[in-house]
Amino acid sequence: MKPGKIICIGWNYRSHLSETDAVLPDEPVVFLKPSSCLIGNNGSIIATDVGAIHHEIELALIFGKDCKNSTEEDALSYVSHAAVFNDITAREIQNKARSAGNPWCIAKGMDTFGPMSDPVSIDSVKDVHDLDLELSVNGIVKQKGNTSMMIFSIGKLIAYVSKFMTIEKGDIMATGTPEGVGPLVKGDTVVAKIPGVGELRNRVI
Repeated sequence: MKPGKIICIGWNYRSHLSETDAVLPDEPVVFLKPSSCLIGNNGSIIATDVGAIHHEIELALIFGKDCKNSTEEDALSYVSHAAVFNDITAREIQNKARSAGNPWCIAKGMDTFGPMSDPVSIDSVKDVHDLDLELSVNGIVKQKGNTSMMIFSIGKLIAYVSKFMTIEKGDIMATGTPEGVGPLVKGDTVVAKIPGVGELRNRVI
């Protein structure tokens, strides 16, 4: 069953702010991706005539029950699974939308723009606040980070979002990407991994 929504957090690592000319946010930056963008491990990322597409490794959380008005302290009690997520972005389309003050829906929501690894039980993850993230393209490491470097903690993210919208059972939250985002081209193999959570391998066609 596909999730009702994929909740994404933008600019949640300070190192990523500088490379995208973004301003440090006072509150979490939230946007949505449609469930139709999802593909799994070994699925193909397809981008035709949309300009540059970029990779963005993220920790994804999957909710095991409805969450509304959670506190920071009980936020993780609503999460049942974790996964590796790659928030593929049509960067030129996003930049054009940003400059016009428009949403990023098309740039972020195209088919195949949501690769995600097989989820693992949250109980098997030692500490979601101290997880290494690493993404490589054709064997060359492009992104490295740790969830401890987030601007807004996972508890803050869940509490903030659930104040405005119900996070429903099965929904996914992607928690932001560290520095090093960059282009993917036809023929590239991109591997995103978070030790203790999983590994995600996709090819661009």
